[in-house]
Amino acid sequence: MLTEASLYYWLTCSMTPKPTIAVPHGDSLPDSKGPLWFLLSSILLLAVALLLLLVVSSDRIYDSHLSAFVVAVLLISLACTVFLQVRAWHLGRKGMYATELEFTSIYQHALDGILILDDEGVCLDANPAAFALLGAPTAVLVGHSFAQFYSDHREFQLEWRTFLELSYRRGSARLVRPDGSKVFVHLTATANYVPGRHVLILCDTTRCIEAQDSLRDSNERLEQMADNIQEIFWLLDASSKKVLQVNRAYETITGRSIETLSQNPTSYAEMIHTDDRVRVFAKLEEATRSGHLNEEFRIVRPDGEVRWVWIHGFPVRGPNGAIHRLAGTVQDVSTRKLADVQIAKHLADAEAARDEADAARAEAEALRKATLALTQNLRMDVVLDTLLACVFDTIPYERASVILAEADGRLFVAREHPAASRTRAVITLEASENAFLQRVLIERKSVHLSDTREESVWRETRALAGFRSWIAVPLVVGDSVLGLLSVGESRPRSFTTEHFRLAKSLAIPAAVAIHNARLYEWAQIYAAERESLIKKADSSRSSDPTERGGLLQ
Repeated sequence: MLTEASLYYWLTCSMTPKPTIAVPHGDSLPDSKGPLWFLLSSILLLAVALLLLLVVSSDRIYDSHLSAFVVAVLLISLACTVFLQVRAWHLGRKGMYATELEFTSIYQHALDGILILDDEGVCLDANPAAFALLGAPTAVLVGHSFAQFYSDHREFQLEWRTFLELSYRRGSARLVRPDGSKVFVHLTATANYVPGRHVLILCDTTRCIEAQDSLRDSNERLEQMADNIQEIFWLLDASSKKVLQVNRAYETITGRSIETLSQNPTSYAEMIHTDDRVRVFAKLEEATRSGHLNEEFRIVRPDGEVRWVWIHGFPVRGPNGAIHRLAGTVQDVSTRKLADVQIAKHLADAEAARDEADAARAEAEALRKATLALTQNLRMDVVLDTLLACVFDTIPYERASVILAEADGRLFVAREHPAASRTRAVITLEASENAFLQRVLIERKSVHLSDTREESVWRETRALAGFRSWIAVPLVVGDSVLGLLSVGESRPRSFTTEHFRLAKSLAIPAAVAIHNARLYEWAQIYAAERESLIKKADSSRSSDPTERGGLLQ
């Protein structure tokens, strides 16, 4: 692209003749020797002329037999000197012409737009790149003020006056083409290369600015998503163990502000329970080599409250394949730990009642296996299938389903057993369609109906069609209701109070498993988008790093 120095040189050459080192047709006249040759030949010409004048005017010239020879020599010297004068002048003119041709070609073929403006900002001339960049033909550009490409003409006039005072400006601007489209440019302006003439060079940065805007919008969307999720999303430097980024959930779960991490990126170590700290840091060090982190431990909030958290991490590799960052999530699993205690208590009760009946022992064993099975795989489809299989082992049923709540309050059947046809559409329903659904989802109360026909407010829906006996248990994690577990039979009074108790017990680990599976899916999505953004940011930094701004800032 045409540089400012070369453009200035071209403009100077076009106004002031000077010798050049490039002469067409193989002739050469060094730039530093041309003026010297001209000076010496002029002195020689003057000397020969004076000598010839003295010889001619001498009274003895006609008495000397050498007078004719001297006159001839002087005339030949005079002719040679005149020849040298003409030759020096000719080569200088040819060199100046070659320079003008060279820089005219550069001006016409430069990739950047070049415009010549007068004191009022009116365009006097422009190269083809300027016409293409501005999308304006000659009739629209030449002879008109450059202010036409600004949405606010007063802004241009103010900045143009400032430019004329300072004589030089560099900055960025957003211009409006005649067809209404916008173009972002980086511009450089130099005033008075000759009095009353100013040069403006424009470089198109539209793609760079649009890429930066797209990256900024993507970052804002990701930040909005991360700040509205209850789990901590974190990014850690693998070598220094310093936290690079974390979302607002850090404050909710740990009770500490994000600013404490900004001031001390390793201050998170202080919140880890002293009994778990060594183990956690050993696992973290191992994760910097393996790239995988999956651990549960206790944290201590500033108010002294102890909470259990589950941390899951995965590697972020550099171009050479080495792990240079770790990313992942931290989830508050205190509720699940409490549920584990409750489950353990139920298991203890079942063990204590082992002598009462063999059936009770079998049910307790099935419940324990169900709890373990639900925590061994985080894939949502595996969790739901495992849940329904475990329910069938403890509560024989004719049809059961897991009904989950969507963000807009609607419900849909996420899984059912026996499985429906693959071609059947997903069943959706509203809680308002059945009073008992509202009781389960809003009041968070489990429901056991021995005979639905004895209930006056019972209303059948597609998901509950044909049920005479029905058990519904809410799936609750913390303050959130994920949905409900529905178990039904076409025969009345098919379920006992023991079945109802087991269903409620099984719903506790089931809700935690479903919640963990959902978090795992979010974490995978976040990781993929985060990796994509990092690659886009690296690619954007390799292009023109010009920042957006007003004209001539």
